[in-house]
Amino acid sequence: MLKSDVIESAIAEMLTKQGRDLDATDMLEIRRRVAGSLAAKERHRQRMTAPEYRWNKPAPRR
Repeated sequence: MLKSDVIESAIAEMLTKQGRDLDATDMLEIRRRVAGSLAAKERHRQRMTAPEYRWNKPAPRR
């Protein structure tokens, strides 16, 4: 899996090649979006590898 700093630097390099000047706000937005997408990817991976849930009816109290 790619590291977040590698992804961030690749996006920043692409934007600078396109002629955009990146300031602190742009870098913060890039970091925030990359972190969010990597977290979503991890949540999806956990859902897909989790065992199947099987609900059991609780036993009566008496």
